[in-house]
Amino acid sequence: MDKDTLINNLLANYGKYGVTRAELEPIIDDGIQNYGLSLEAIYSGLKMSLASAFNEHEYFSLDDVMAITGENREELLQRIEQCRQELIEVGENPDEYFKHVVPQRAAVYYFLNGLH
Repeated sequence: MDKDTLINNLLANYGKYGVTRAELEPIIDDGIQNYGLSLEAIYSGLKMSLASAFNEHEYFSLDDVMAITGENREELLQRIEQCRQELIEVGENPDEYFKHVVPQRAAVYYFLNGLH
């Protein structure tokens, strides 16, 4: 992901709330220059912050969370299992917080008569 793609993705979802490119650019630059964050970590962090600020619902993959926390996949999966158990213990449904999704590899379409 490059900086322009990051900004365009955020604006597609949060531009309707008045979020602008001029506001996002210095935040991204600050994350890179002063905190050494990757664009993926910045994107996930901004997505999480903006969703919270505007009461939107966002989904985060394991890779997204790993970019934010610096944990490896095994550490993160272990922490998710711990959180799931804690939610069960307090009477919550962990499936409302964590969803196992099997990624779709590809979709193949055949156009027997070509494209017109």
